[in-house]
Amino acid sequence: MESKTVPGSAGFSVFGDKSVKFYKNVVDFVQQNINQHNSRIFLSRILNKSTVFIASNTAVRELLHNKTDYMDLGYKAFMHEIYGDGIIFCDGQEADNLRTLLQMTMAQDTIRNFQEVINRLVTKAVIKLDTSSPVPMYTFFKQLATELCISMFLDVDFETSSELAEEICALTTTHWHGIISIPLTFTLPYMQSSSSYSKALEAKARLLQIIQQRIQQTDAGFVHTVSKTDFVSDELGTNYLLLLTSALVPKALASILTSFVIATSLHDKSGYLEKAVDDPDIVDWLLLEVQRLYPPFFGGRRLVRQDCIIDGFKIPKGYCVMYCTHAAHRDPKVFPDPDTFLPSRWKDKFLEARDTLFTFGSGSRSCIGQHVVWTILRTVVQKLIAQYRWEVVEGQSLEYKWLPVARPKENVMVQFSKWNSKPERQEKVHH
Repeated sequence: MESKTVPGSAGFSVFGDKSVKFYKNVVDFVQQNINQHNSRIFLSRILNKSTVFIASNTAVRELLHNKTDYMDLGYKAFMHEIYGDGIIFCDGQEADNLRTLLQMTMAQDTIRNFQEVINRLVTKAVIKLDTSSPVPMYTFFKQLATELCISMFLDVDFETSSELAEEICALTTTHWHGIISIPLTFTLPYMQSSSSYSKALEAKARLLQIIQQRIQQTDAGFVHTVSKTDFVSDELGTNYLLLLTSALVPKALASILTSFVIATSLHDKSGYLEKAVDDPDIVDWLLLEVQRLYPPFFGGRRLVRQDCIIDGFKIPKGYCVMYCTHAAHRDPKVFPDPDTFLPSRWKDKFLEARDTLFTFGSGSRSCIGQHVVWTILRTVVQKLIAQYRWEVVEGQSLEYKWLPVARPKENVMVQFSKWNSKPERQEKVHH
């Protein structure tokens, strides 16, 4: 069967670039092009490069599972200075070898050790949750996720080593700003000044120094496990710890958990939360549906190094591919009534989520730490629903920003109350 030409146009170099329009509102940009071309695969020009957008669920899966040999990861030019050599910049056999080593650091024994830390810190945070006044949801979860990651991956106790913990938290925030201030030839809507980039590199240097000190001082735990792993160079081990303890992982966790609280407050018409207290399967349904509708990362980027065909469309060497997780999760061919919050769609289908949800990637380049992420998500949700119910405070905008990590534009305030109390219920917000 002959291949098809991707609909759309890359326009002329520079003048045809759609980067500003894309980054201003990625969801609207993709949906408008889907409607215009009557296709969930279309061509445009982003960052002055011909870019094929893939918003079809089956095509994203084909890309991630079957076309890895045709493409390189597309992040090195943007984030290599910020994170250094590591798994997110490797391709081919080098990536396979490194991935095998990294998976060894996330063995079942490690996850069991993490579970003790997760239980302790989540229990502490949930017990202290303020029910006397509304809670800024994203801030709450970001602080909890940051403490979890630094405690698990660097073995830093926030109570006994408070000064070190505070320094690491401040450094990870400054380091994160480097991702959203990468020097480009033109300014994009969400990016900050280039001075932030210089400060981010300074923060990175100090974080690596702290990581190296932790390696020297620690003879147990995850840091010790990584230090004893047979990496090609010590730099790969320290950069791996930098990636895990940077703001990237806490922001992703905070994104999912914030969306979980908002979605269940507004759309839980069938009482899933109450049922979930005694049924862990329903916890998974809820989390899967939240990740479907509100994935923390909009998608991913690849560079095509060999002509290939995806979903019947020919994609030439030298092009970029942007796969759109958000749009693929709302593909009506895979998810009937795609914009509706419907946790029951996952009943008896947890394993199928691996083929249709791309929150943690998919295929050979999927997230190595996704089992740890799931452990955290389940623990937080189970401990929350066991003690509290919640309502989004009325009068707030719930509009989302999708880059660099999805979250409401405002720090949405949520009122919590104990199950055994009967506060006057506030009117829910609908947008």
